[in-house]
Amino acid sequence: METTPSPTELTADRIRALLAMGPDAVALPEYQRLLEIYCVVKAGGLAAQVAVIQRLETVEAAALAAEIAALQTQAASSNRIQALEQERWELQQSIRDRRHYLSTIHPAEAAAVAACLGDIEAHWQRRSAP
Repeated sequence: METTPSPTELTADRIRALLAMGPDAVALPEYQRLLEIYCVVKAGGLAAQVAVIQRLETVEAAALAAEIAALQTQAASSNRIQALEQERWELQQSIRDRRHYLSTIHPAEAAAVAACLGDIEAHWQRRSAP
């Protein structure tokens, strides 16, 4: 998966600056991106997320196709086939959207977020403390 660096790419310094801003940072698109990349990193990183997409593409899509094929020979199964076709379409859209999103994350951004995990988690613990 090809990624192109963004001129507004998150760096460790920028992440720490966002965290230092406190509640004011929440409205910034960079802060939202930080949250999203944090979730990707915590879920195993870019490579793990790409592997999930590939598994969905091969295993889940194949299972849906097999179920649809099996139902083709049965009478009165058109509603179920339509539902499965819709599910397959939604899976394909979800895979396409997730693949596109992951392609927007430059590996340097994921590395910066991973390097700042302790700072990020401490920041959120402070924010949620009574």
